Amino acid sequence: MPTLILALPSTKATAATEFDYVLSSDARPEVDHGTAPLALLPAADTIVLVAPARALSWHRVRVPPVAAGRLRAALAGVLEDHLLDDPAQLAFALVPGHADDGQSLVVAFDKSWLQAALELFEQAQRPVSRVVPAFFPDASANPTIQLHVTGNADDASLVIVDARGVTCLPLASATAAFIDRALPQVEGPLTAEPAVASLAEQVLGRPVTVQPASEVLRQASHCEWDLAQFELSTRGGGRLARRWQQQARQWLFAPAWRPARWGLLALVVAHLVGMNAWAWRLDAVVRDKQQRVNALLTQAFPGVRTIVDAPLQMQRELARLRQSSGGVTADDLEAMLAALGSALPDGAMPAGIDFVPGEIAVRGLALAGPQHASLQADLQSQGYALQTDGGRLIVRRQGRP
Repeated sequence: MPTLILALPSTKATAATEFDYVLSSDARPEVDHGTAPLALLPAADTIVLVAPARALSWHRVRVPPVAAGRLRAALAGVLEDHLLDDPAQLAFALVPGHADDGQSLVVAFDKSWLQAALELFEQAQRPVSRVVPAFFPDASANPTIQLHVTGNADDASLVIVDARGVTCLPLASATAAFIDRALPQVEGPLTAEPAVASLAEQVLGRPVTVQPASEVLRQASHCEWDLAQFELSTRGGGRLARRWQQQARQWLFAPAWRPARWGLLALVVAHLVGMNAWAWRLDAVVRDKQQRVNALLTQAFPGVRTIVDAPLQMQRELARLRQSSGGVTADDLEAMLAALGSALPDGAMPAGIDFVPGEIAVRGLALAGPQHASLQADLQSQGYALQTDGGRLIVRRQGRP
């Protein structure tokens, strides 16, 4: 999944701003880099903005224990004496983790500067995934002091990274004297971008390791946290949704997730094949039973030529056979009265009985709750259903409407 890493300028970005960029991908160990305006930047699934060191100020403060919705206001109050600008014009980002003394690092920067960059990419339909600092403190137990020179020969800066944060100073002889006095023994290497490497050696009097600006951007993208917090985190709407989309794209296309994708696909295919095989098996069983019932109907009643509903047709043929032989069917008055008489409680005498084939209506029979339930259960065991219609009890064979 390609990631486009862009260096933010110190001034507000516009459509004409040319960005230094690095295009990296999990599938390719090498990186592509260059400079281009927004309209000509290469396509990528993820866009990461890298904020320059001189645009950020770092402060170590004790964060008050307040609710998340009030944390931004609390940080403004705590940092008010540390800031030169109005806190209302600044944005804050809280660095994850706390020091042993309970204090945390807070990054402050011009809110309108980052807001303009985020809106610029939103309008271009290329939303930003994260905003990270170009340099950030080492989170290990024993952090080392790092020195890096960036910029050009006319405007070079010395970036000092230590446990307290990141400090950006102009590269000058006074800065060199400060380094020699305050940091006489720096364990970490002195690195510099190619354009200012010789100048850094001349001013600081130390050997320099050349580090391309593209490498600085690539290392900055490894920072896990985001400067766009609080009011900037929802700028443009849908940032959370875009992060979910980014994770979904990574799962769908990243090489590292290929075994999981194939495994899920194999599971879905196996499930579908198994369901279809089981359905085919059940359908075969149902068809076999239907054929057996149809064969039984044609064997018992050879006169039936067309089979539509075998159980219903068999029931009708049996009733017709009983009628022709003079037998009593379950819909006849004699059978229904016999079933009702055997189920009625002792002493219960109906006032009248109305009969239509398959149904009798009993009038004037008052039964208590338990007697009614007992009568209903007895009739049901004989294949009849009992219903109440006003003051009448309706008895009909089960299965009749």
